[in-house]
Amino acid sequence: MELHADVLIIGSGIAALRAVAELSGAGDILILTKAEPEEGNTGYAQGGVAAAVGAGDSPALHAADTIAAGDGLCDERAVAVLVEEGPRHVRELMDWGARFDLGPDGTPALAIEGAHSARRVLHARDATGREMGSVLWRRASSLPGVRVHAHARVVDLLIERGDCVGACFIGDDGRFHPARARAVLLATGGAGQVYRETTNPGVATGDGIAMAFRAGAAIGDLEFVQFHPTALNVAGQPRFLLSEALRGEGAQLVNAGGDAFMSRYEPAGDLASRDRVSRAIVREEQRTGHPVFLSLRALDPAYVHRRFPLIAAACRRAGLDLARDPIPAGPAAHYVMGGVITDLDGLTTVPGLFAAGEVACTGVHGANRLASNSLLEGLVFGARAGRAMRSDADAEGAGTVAEGARTVAEGAGTVAEGAGANAEGAGTVAEGAEAAIRDLMWRSVGLFRNRDALRQAVDTLDAPWMQVTRSIRRGARLDADDWKRANLLTVARLIARAALRREESRGAHYRDDHPEHDDIHWKKRVTETIEQID
Repeated sequence: MELHADVLIIGSGIAALRAVAELSGAGDILILTKAEPEEGNTGYAQGGVAAAVGAGDSPALHAADTIAAGDGLCDERAVAVLVEEGPRHVRELMDWGARFDLGPDGTPALAIEGAHSARRVLHARDATGREMGSVLWRRASSLPGVRVHAHARVVDLLIERGDCVGACFIGDDGRFHPARARAVLLATGGAGQVYRETTNPGVATGDGIAMAFRAGAAIGDLEFVQFHPTALNVAGQPRFLLSEALRGEGAQLVNAGGDAFMSRYEPAGDLASRDRVSRAIVREEQRTGHPVFLSLRALDPAYVHRRFPLIAAACRRAGLDLARDPIPAGPAAHYVMGGVITDLDGLTTVPGLFAAGEVACTGVHGANRLASNSLLEGLVFGARAGRAMRSDADAEGAGTVAEGARTVAEGAGTVAEGAGANAEGAGTVAEGAEAAIRDLMWRSVGLFRNRDALRQAVDTLDAPWMQVTRSIRRGARLDADDWKRANLLTVARLIARAALRREESRGAHYRDDHPEHDDIHWKKRVTETIEQID
């Protein structure tokens, strides 16, 4: 079975669905998603969507906060697009039926989160991503010409004469099928499952980054992995996200003695940026020898349960009362700032291939994402990618517009990586490798990094990566689980290489052996591409 469409969308989160809405009337649109549409990262986004819609706020203030959080590496053109177009897209979503929480005057109730200087976070209790995704799904799925194939695991991109002309997926029947289109959008989300401890769902395995890299696209900024400071940390329970909105409403981080400690480490206290709060938690645990907790005891219990019903339910499953008990919390991998390099319209360095959302890297987040900018990113850049694909009438046009992304990649330092002549091919990645990769990444490429641990991680990952990549190039037919492990291995290696390469500390990337900024050598973005493997 070979599928054909004018536009192929890989993924079904905010960025994918907003692109589909923009593509209405542009021909036949095929959505491939490896799970149900609600199973991606969008539905796990609790806190809200940031936009300058409140009194006393402005896009300029939002931009300043975003750039400050990005620690010197934000692409200010991308930031301007995000904050200036964001309010319009949020209001549009409300017109389409999004039910954000409202204040007494009927306007959106705005929350504040870490590193924001104003209340600008719209929310739907603690299920904002689910609400936004639901609205967009209803709109996108009702449009003429839209087809959806769920449980289709896309495993590789189809490249002909240097252009992306579709993708290959494994269907419900376990067989491989091609899907061809004149334009392809990667909207596959993040890669949190590369780490042992993560807030991400099981589908966030970095597939889009790995596929784009194999296809020759430029990848960048992967050393910048955001660790959310507060994930539920109870043995036997999932690392459920404890939204930053909890601290925005007055929750405090306390040590085992009940003492609030954040002001000891950061002037902004509990509302410092995520990278700083995460490192402070680990340092307090090391100082005291005991876990850290999130306390909401100063808040009204009825309000806590009403405002955060999903988080309260998760805590109940762990035998805890969110409003009354100290909630064990600690960092977990949450978001990847880097990804497939694109220009401001989602265009990658491969003609015909677009990317938007967490899989993409416009530079908008720099070295550290500002809280609640991720859903806004999906709206704004998903729409821009949709418009670009709509106007991309043929492959020749795609080749022309792809020059914008190539310019971005060329402006950064570029590392070209071949597989090495002596690697022996292997058909699969060993079944036990998945857990080993995640454990290695958590221990050696986590919150605190150093050269020896990073070098060991890269050396450990290099040989199996070369083996499986050579095998794929020779046409090996991996099954779905093998593809997942191959993608995890590829993205883990890219992250470790990038972290080893950047010999400074900046944003979410912290090196014990290089604890300071080095603007002379490292105030730049570095991209990586793959060379042809024999």
